[in-house]
Amino acid sequence: MKTSIKLAIGLFLVIGLSFVSCKKENSEDLEMSTSEDMAFSENSFDQIFKEVDENANEGGLKKSYPIVLIDSLSNPRTMSIDYGTVNFLCKDGNYRRGKILVNWSGKYRQENTVINIGFDNFYQNDNLIEGYKKITNTGRNTLNQLTFTIEVNGKITNTANEVISWNSNRQRTWINGENTAIRNDDIYTISGETNGTNRNGQTFTSKIISPLTINLGCDWRLVAGIVELTPQNKATRTIDYGDGSCDRLATVKVKDKSFTITLKR
Repeated sequence: MKTSIKLAIGLFLVIGLSFVSCKKENSEDLEMSTSEDMAFSENSFDQIFKEVDENANEGGLKKSYPIVLIDSLSNPRTMSIDYGTVNFLCKDGNYRRGKILVNWSGKYRQENTVINIGFDNFYQNDNLIEGYKKITNTGRNTLNQLTFTIEVNGKITNTANEVISWNSNRQRTWINGENTAIRNDDIYTISGETNGTNRNGQTFTSKIISPLTINLGCDWRLVAGIVELTPQNKATRTIDYGDGSCDRLATVKVKDKSFTITLKR
């Protein structure tokens, strides 16, 4: 039986500028930092939420890191996942330190349950993660699949001390794995919009035009779907996460140019 708080829980290509004005405009349009930063943020937060799921299922106080403390008597219920003050290598291959803090109002499958996830001096692979994620169970759709609204207000300071902000308001549907005790067969689809600021201080907006697929059996989570991304003062581009294969690869298309990129941890 799955735990009551089970959570389903880019790309930096710099094009040189030419002294010819028409080429300069094209090069600036092809700059990929916004695509990289959005994909990086998306993947980072999804990895964190699977980590929460793993520790919630194992539950209880552990004698070694991470130390998991669950208070099931409080209202709302709370959980703290403490990785200590130095990097701890987790089972998914990510290094973490600091704390993930969780509270929830009811069972994950129960309509109107609200789950909040925050951080206390938390680092993943030496990237400082701040902000919160709020998950609300909105009941079942016409196909009897559980649906959720997902609100994220996130901030990542990377290892170069560059800041990426990422905000989203999305809908998530649990399409596979609800009826098994195996977490790694869980698959979700996501629709909705995001906005934020890349590492260079430029704003962006994005819209999912083909539902994203999150596969908890894949370390890279994002395995399919297409996002339409519009960076500040630049051409709209698409990010295609593939056909469902767990391969870390995505394709960015800007105008008539396409680039294959590798998702970062």
